[in-house]
Amino acid sequence: MIRFALLLFALFGFSGLLSARTVRSGSSQVYRSYRPARVTIAVEDKETKDPLIGATVSIINRTDTLRGTTAKEDFYRTLAVYKCDRIFRDSVDLEVTYIGYKPYKKRFAATEFRSRIEVKMEVDEQSIAQVVVVGKQIAMVFKGDTTVYNAGAFKTLADDRFEELLKQLPGVEIKDNKILAGGEEVKRVLIDGKNFFGNKSQYALTDLEASDVKSVRVYEELSPEAKRQGNTTARKEKVMDVETKSKRSVLQGGNLEASIGASLEKDYSGRREIRHSEAGTYYRNSEKGNWRIEASNQKDDNSQAENASFNSKLTPTKQTDARAEYTYRRGDSTLVSTTVDFQRRRQSSVSRSMTEYFPTDDYALRTEESSGESLSKNLSGSLSNLTSIQRKKNTFFAMTDIRFDSGDSYSRSATSRRIDNDETRTHLNNDSDNRNLSFNIRLNYYISLSKRSSLSFWIIGDYGTQDQNGWQIDTTASVQGLQVKLRNNGDGRRYGFETSVDYGYKVGENVRFSTSYSFKRGYDRSKMLAIDFLGDPQGELDLVNSYSYTNDSYSHNLRANLNYGRDGLWIMGALTGSVHRIARDERFPERQRFPRTFYQLSPWFNLTAGSSSRRFNLNIISQSQMISTESLRSTLDATNPLSLRAGNPDLKLPNDITGSVGITFNNAPKARNVWFNFNGGYTFNYIASQRILFLEETYLPQYDYTAQKGAQLSTQTNVEGCYKLGGMFGFSQQISSLRSTVNAGIDYNFQQTPYFLEETLYHSGRHALSFRAGFESGFSSKVKISVSSVTSMSSYSAQNSNTQDLREMVRARLDLRFGKYFASVANAYEFYCNSNSKAQTRHNVILNAAAGRKFGKENRLGISLGVVDILNRPDYASTVFETDYMRTSSVSYLGRYGYLRMAYTF
Repeated sequence: MIRFALLLFALFGFSGLLSARTVRSGSSQVYRSYRPARVTIAVEDKETKDPLIGATVSIINRTDTLRGTTAKEDFYRTLAVYKCDRIFRDSVDLEVTYIGYKPYKKRFAATEFRSRIEVKMEVDEQSIAQVVVVGKQIAMVFKGDTTVYNAGAFKTLADDRFEELLKQLPGVEIKDNKILAGGEEVKRVLIDGKNFFGNKSQYALTDLEASDVKSVRVYEELSPEAKRQGNTTARKEKVMDVETKSKRSVLQGGNLEASIGASLEKDYSGRREIRHSEAGTYYRNSEKGNWRIEASNQKDDNSQAENASFNSKLTPTKQTDARAEYTYRRGDSTLVSTTVDFQRRRQSSVSRSMTEYFPTDDYALRTEESSGESLSKNLSGSLSNLTSIQRKKNTFFAMTDIRFDSGDSYSRSATSRRIDNDETRTHLNNDSDNRNLSFNIRLNYYISLSKRSSLSFWIIGDYGTQDQNGWQIDTTASVQGLQVKLRNNGDGRRYGFETSVDYGYKVGENVRFSTSYSFKRGYDRSKMLAIDFLGDPQGELDLVNSYSYTNDSYSHNLRANLNYGRDGLWIMGALTGSVHRIARDERFPERQRFPRTFYQLSPWFNLTAGSSSRRFNLNIISQSQMISTESLRSTLDATNPLSLRAGNPDLKLPNDITGSVGITFNNAPKARNVWFNFNGGYTFNYIASQRILFLEETYLPQYDYTAQKGAQLSTQTNVEGCYKLGGMFGFSQQISSLRSTVNAGIDYNFQQTPYFLEETLYHSGRHALSFRAGFESGFSSKVKISVSSVTSMSSYSAQNSNTQDLREMVRARLDLRFGKYFASVANAYEFYCNSNSKAQTRHNVILNAAAGRKFGKENRLGISLGVVDILNRPDYASTVFETDYMRTSSVSYLGRYGYLRMAYTF
């Protein structure tokens, strides 16, 4: 009996051990199911392998029918499974359905319906592009952690590019030619799962037709580099996969266009300008690489007139650009890219501004008015190459860039400074010539030491020259000591290099530790020889405007990183210790040296949690601002006798501590995206400028220099009390009844900044609030409407001063396309005012219009007539607040002209 009891006990204990398994974290899980699953059905996307959680599973037998949905299960990867514990003696029909996929149906014999069955679901084009719910197409759906946008729910015009479609997708933005999804940059754009653009995702905006797009998938995955290196703790990057109707293996095309026009009003010189532009583009994109050739020659930028460009040049600009780029790819293992670039510019401008300083007890009113005209010419060219080779888990990367710049400029400027009833005037003429040559190289080698450890080396070098000469003449200064007639001749050299080594070790499956050391060295030398011809016709050396110095700096950095990543949770932290040494050697007029050494410790922390539907982000960073050697000088810079500058050798490094919290919600069934962000920061050892105004001629013994009446001496010192707070809210949603997308947002920022008036420290405060809203129509392929509005208000308070300003901008655009005929009308309205000056109040209204016709069977040729700025010539005003002054300026734009444009697309 005792033996029998011991045997039963051993059997039960052994069965308990068999029912436990160890997961990746090392803990054990015990399954106490009294009816173990006979069949496990795993459902996933056939192409992407994404688990389809929530798929409907139906098991149909002659005697019974079972229905349920797949649930999430974590094994070696995330799965979507449905478990059945029934045993069937007859054949079984298995049916699986999921929104956006073709139904799966298959009959299994009783002996086949056992163990594990994997169901591969295929995307249903009809379901994605034409699913109708109460007569309305579905705009977006979730497939696991993937967001799928249905292109059929958004209408675009016949000739629209991919960029116009992206503007309508909720949660997707285009900023600075970059695609953002949920506030994060899209690193790669794929076409039907193929890499057509490499790291140049911006080409998809213009090279892909909107009408060829079926659906757009946005998801996250490890970068190709992280996959190759086995770095599972790396932060996943945003990827956009565009499914097309044509399924082309090569995406190629281009266009040729030319326009000619005439100004309908005279410019500041009393002439009417003839404007023209010629441009051409050819591109070819495939998995193996890219060809891209672009060239343009124009007098003013008429190419954007039909698209309602509201930033007309001050005066017509002559410019020529040419660019050729070739990229070769072999999968993700080899990349070679070469680019040749050429630019030529000729531009003239007129400017005017007024500065009002906040008063002190020493003077009741201080103002500064300046106006100027300039003409500049520039010629530049560059040759760059990027090579990346990956073999197994080793990577070699090299990038080189050679650039040449040659330019000359001529300017005239008039400045009037008033203090109480005293006035100082200067009238400068500058003529300068510049030549620059630069060379940069970056080398990197990554080697995998084992399955868990790796080593990486970086070498960066740069070299550059700068030669300059010219004249500076002023013969109308109201103060004799301010008059100059100088010939300047100078040159400069710079070089620097940086090297670093990084060691990484993978701890377990989800944690990676790395440490790195880097050394950086920089050296530059500048010389200027100024000859004064005002007092001596033969010329004599000007000691104030001549100089010769070198800046020499180096730094050591030691950094430790710890990363954790698993199932939608990424935690990254780093701590960096640095030593910086900066030295400046003055060789003229006498030898002096100003060395300084700084130490700093900079922590960094980032936490990201959630999926594409809900995401939380926390970021905290501390970093120091390097101080320029100019600010550390103890000598006086009197190049401009009215604006004297002196450094402070005792300055401490400013340190910024900033933090931000962001939350994003993505509601696919309602095609809605909402996000919040809160941020703040504080600067320790903030560097504030201290300005001293001399109301009479004053000798400065510490610099052995006599300051002119009306001159201002600027020095710098460390103070405390600089902080900022802010918050942002964004909203984007498709209105299904209108098949259009609306977006709105609110931004608020507050900043307190220390500043000096003479020797007294004050604090200024600035509140800024802005509202933005937009509408992008998607209800018709013949009519397109776009409206955007931005309202910004700010309040600036300083000692004995409080100023508010308001700016409202509204832009609207209507595009029509009926058969071969097209037209566009665009309107912009701007209102600006500030509480200090009614004269600065502006109401600007611009109306641009164009109409034309397409020709040919495929409508490749288009001819149009248009007028830019047919209502008025606007004056744009702005106010800039700084520590102890406020500067207001207005600019008159020469815009009104008519044009004829011809364009051919191939």
